[in-house]
Amino acid sequence: MGTSQYTVRTCVAEGVGVPCKLKTEPDLRFMKHPTSDDCDEAQGQKGSVTYVDLTLPSESGRALFVEVTTDVPGQNTDRGFFVRPTRLTREWGKASVSAKTASFYLADTGQFSVEFASDATWKSYNKATNFDALMLFVNPPLTVPKELTLISPGTSGKFFDLGPNKNYLFLAGIDYDWGKDYVFKVHDNTSVYFEQGAHVRARIVQTEKKVKNVLIQGYGTLDVHYDLKPDVVGISDDATRQNVGIFGKNIRVTGLTLINTNPTCGLFGYCLNINANWSPLGNKDDPFDAWELQLKDPPYKFHKAHCQEKNMDDSPNSDFTNCPTSRADGQVVSFVKCMTWQLGHDGLNAGKWGTVQNSFVRTIDDAIKPWDSHGIYRNITIWQLTLGWPINFGWWNWNQPDIDTVVTSIYIIHNHNWATSSGWPETQSGQCVVGGIYGSGAIKSGYRLSNIFVETAASCAVGLQISKKAYSRHLTPEGCVGSMKDIRIDGMYFDEEFYQTGGYNNFLSGETKPNDGCIKDLSGKIENMIISGNVGGRALVQSDFVVNSKTVPGLTFETAKDDPHPPLFDYFKYADKNTYNGHGSNEIDVDGVKVFSMKQCILRCHSDWTCECVVFQPSNSICWKRSNCKPGAFEKDEKYEVLIRQWE
Repeated sequence: MGTSQYTVRTCVAEGVGVPCKLKTEPDLRFMKHPTSDDCDEAQGQKGSVTYVDLTLPSESGRALFVEVTTDVPGQNTDRGFFVRPTRLTREWGKASVSAKTASFYLADTGQFSVEFASDATWKSYNKATNFDALMLFVNPPLTVPKELTLISPGTSGKFFDLGPNKNYLFLAGIDYDWGKDYVFKVHDNTSVYFEQGAHVRARIVQTEKKVKNVLIQGYGTLDVHYDLKPDVVGISDDATRQNVGIFGKNIRVTGLTLINTNPTCGLFGYCLNINANWSPLGNKDDPFDAWELQLKDPPYKFHKAHCQEKNMDDSPNSDFTNCPTSRADGQVVSFVKCMTWQLGHDGLNAGKWGTVQNSFVRTIDDAIKPWDSHGIYRNITIWQLTLGWPINFGWWNWNQPDIDTVVTSIYIIHNHNWATSSGWPETQSGQCVVGGIYGSGAIKSGYRLSNIFVETAASCAVGLQISKKAYSRHLTPEGCVGSMKDIRIDGMYFDEEFYQTGGYNNFLSGETKPNDGCIKDLSGKIENMIISGNVGGRALVQSDFVVNSKTVPGLTFETAKDDPHPPLFDYFKYADKNTYNGHGSNEIDVDGVKVFSMKQCILRCHSDWTCECVVFQPSNSICWKRSNCKPGAFEKDEKYEVLIRQWE
């Protein structure tokens, strides 16, 4: 796996600002980009990720005190130091920062990126794609029961059955590596626990039948590393290369880190899919291939549905055994971390009545996939790599209503897809924060998206197209594509202006040439969509968009509500003053940054734990961050103002 170039020390403090005795974390995990340099599916992504699972006790008021030292070449605090998502961390006290070491408090659970880097890093293709990352996964306590069946690394065969009615444990410090793709198949009433630090090169699946009451839990790693042999349903499942892929009800996945370290170029694979609405039950006599729904028009062949209302050929499904019917028996995915490296390695999808919460996704394809009814996706941190939509609105859903899903409190700390938006998709739409090319015959309605926070360079806010020619599609038998109706996107907050590389924009279009008879809900329109947002301090407005008004009736832009994470500003202004190297401060920004207002200038400082003051030039709204600010040494200059942060 390689070696980390970070040192992490932690301790549990009685509160923010309260000292405690630091101890070195011994179990830093490291993964480096595995494919060759000429792998087109990697879209230039290289770099590495160091990650560690930490535990924050549940007692009120406690905090983790963390000290991080970087030995990564080129990393230091000269141009900034961030712990993202900064909206969550920026009010947790003052960090102590030196050239290669920083210490700070984390006052809640979550997934945090520690960055010894300038905020300008994320507009540089070479820097962004080669970045060596550190992720701190701060989790609630989990208890592993006693009297579990230990899983042996010596299990033989091509797969191993887990259950029914049994409880299992993967141990830390064991070499769970079979030298080939290995599958664990879960059955009814089965629990699978991972001891903290356990690393298992295998997959956990059940796609031949629908199961109930499955728990997969623990702060270990499930690693897809090996190529699949030619698919044999009943042995190696449905060949989707999912770390976790299960059909059924009352499925719980908590705490796992799901990674894909397969070095072979071009092999797709999701982190997690539960009740995926585009795939059938496995059938060894007629295996499903995803190509059957890519660039294909109806009629579609028969494949047996699991919990979908219809089979793939649109005949009715009559068997809903072990299918969720409400939130009470739906899927729940919590504190799961997904990290992948190439095109086709998608993130998290919990299916109908599913919940994904308090989780992290770092992918080079679509991060979260709210593609089915009554889902909840909340408190998710996303690091989008060089391709894909952070929030993908669907491709090829089988034909059943897709309604009333909620997506809220999504923290997009990075979004590098500006690197490929000029070439994909091949329309005027870029890979926006919310987007997709929708090619399903299912109506999508009643979705509610809110509180989506985007910290660094991002292409665009919303890019949606409905098309009967979508690359992946499942049209009605008549060749119709469903409409999107009554969708609200309330509150998209971009810390910076859009960063675009040409040839695309925010974009909304329905199907421009529907087939005869494709009317009403099957006319392929985007109807009565409401959008509100803030981009670098200004309102997100319709002029930011390219809109096909004929196919997008009832579009409304509203004023965004105040940011639900308001900064607690306390800055003192020194009018007619300037400061820079040798004149009362050290320069963080060498070149100034254009901002919308003085408030936006202060916000830039507020998120950077090296920043103590900013220089603002009112005449042109240029902003510079500074550290080690000494007011007595500021230079008099009527063109500038200095605002210094008050910590006490």
